[in-house]
Amino acid sequence: MAFTFNRQQICQWIAAALLLLSSLACQADSLTATADRTQLSRGETLELQVRFDGQTTSDPDFSVLEEDFEILSQNQQNQFSIINGTTESYTQWVLQLLPKKTGSLLIPPLELKGVQSSPIRLQVAPRSNTSNGSEPIFMETELSKSSVFVQEQVLLTLRLNTSVPLSGLSSEELMIKDAAMVKVAENQYQKQNNGKLYQVVELKYALFPEASGKLVIPPVRFNAVMADRRDRFSGSFFGSRGKPVFLLSDEQHIDVKPRPDNYGPGDWLPAQGLSLSERWSRPLDELVAGEPVTRTIHLTAQGLMDSQLPPLIIDAGDGFKVYPDQPQLENNVDPQGVIGSRVESVAIVPSRAGQITLPPVKVRWWDTRSQQMRETLLESQTLTVKPAPGTVATPADPAPLTSDIAVTSDSVELHENSSDNRLLWILAATNLLLSVAVITLLILWRGSRKQAATVVNHEPNHEKESALFKDLCQSANSKDLPGFREALLIWAGSFWQRPVQKLSQVSQLANDEQVSLLLEALDKSLYSTAADDEVDLNRLCQRLKTLRKTRPEKSPKGTPLAPLYGSHT
Repeated sequence: MAFTFNRQQICQWIAAALLLLSSLACQADSLTATADRTQLSRGETLELQVRFDGQTTSDPDFSVLEEDFEILSQNQQNQFSIINGTTESYTQWVLQLLPKKTGSLLIPPLELKGVQSSPIRLQVAPRSNTSNGSEPIFMETELSKSSVFVQEQVLLTLRLNTSVPLSGLSSEELMIKDAAMVKVAENQYQKQNNGKLYQVVELKYALFPEASGKLVIPPVRFNAVMADRRDRFSGSFFGSRGKPVFLLSDEQHIDVKPRPDNYGPGDWLPAQGLSLSERWSRPLDELVAGEPVTRTIHLTAQGLMDSQLPPLIIDAGDGFKVYPDQPQLENNVDPQGVIGSRVESVAIVPSRAGQITLPPVKVRWWDTRSQQMRETLLESQTLTVKPAPGTVATPADPAPLTSDIAVTSDSVELHENSSDNRLLWILAATNLLLSVAVITLLILWRGSRKQAATVVNHEPNHEKESALFKDLCQSANSKDLPGFREALLIWAGSFWQRPVQKLSQVSQLANDEQVSLLLEALDKSLYSTAADDEVDLNRLCQRLKTLRKTRPEKSPKGTPLAPLYGSHT
């Protein structure tokens, strides 16, 4: 089929095309913006429609809105139509905006392809966070104190009250500059307000300002959906039918004071209460020289986090040594705030029998209730230590033999005037034999006592050795290498039943290649600060645990143990 066009028809088509292009060119110069309302309250959203009279694949620069508004959603549609010879072509964007501030706000001009929209002025009224009985949803914000010392606990409570059903409830994360924070409670309950029943969602935080000055607590936003089937945007934001609801808590300010000048140096501990308690691994009337006993001290502070609690000063003293373990830190929370605790365990090894005195343990802190400095302490203790098993007191020396001889001489003198010389000689010989017999018996008796004491002293005390090894392995996690070395030498002496003063002796007594390598690494770590020289103390304990399954035999007498790495070990 052939189509023929005359000259007149071709001109008409060209004219129509030119008219269409002219129409499109005129429309492309228009960009308009309209808001569904210009008066709203804080927490309410508005709809902004932006229309460009033409087709485009690019968007206006909406980033200019982000200073005063949060863009919750953005949709775009393109339209092109010819109706009764009239051509219509446009691109439209629909945005849901949430104002960030109250007062007079401006939607600035938007720009696209060289054209701009007109600005729009809005009025955002503050929303009261107290209900007069007519508000279906409202927020409450409460501070336990408006003025605190630096690092002192202050409680922040946020309450969302609603008398209408809500779904999809969520809240932003509370972010505060220059303050540590712990959530201590999250509850739901009901209450009456002006005769209306409200469901309450309550969040409570413990805040710890880290710098003096003015602390600003920003608003926290709560998001929810309130049932509203007439809303044409239902389900577009939260995925369920209803009207989006946004509630903001009030911004709060706290005056943070520096620590008092009269507190003096030392750790600053502003607390509502602080306590010290202790417990022992065995009764204190059963302490024995050379046997460790574990003392556990529990420091608890109401209104302080565990990270704020200082290490306790527990030093060695006359007649005893200490081997501290890693402290245990913990935070417990309740509606009154944070209760921090620090548990420190230390093995105490008496080095002699008799009395030893443990110094007091003191913690100074600031009472935030009475606003004064206090000191909590564990009183000093004097403990009685028994001698180690097998220790024998030196027996009293027998009367000098000269006394017996003197008595014999007296007996001879009684018979000096006797006329029977033969009887005198018989008596003298008898006394001499008796003296020799007495001396012989005394020598034999003292030798048997010494041998018995020696046997007792070499009798292994498995209970003592087990306790020492347990404390040794518990200290493996500590970075105190000199303390671990000291505990290792004490245990080795108990295990092999002989004095052990060097790591080289432990290596030779163990007679194990892996133990020797680990001891060599320990020796290098003791005299090096390099991270690569760290020794695996837990692995060393595991290897020694394997060796303990076979009790050691006595080493040959008089066999010297050559140094393994040098005299310093």
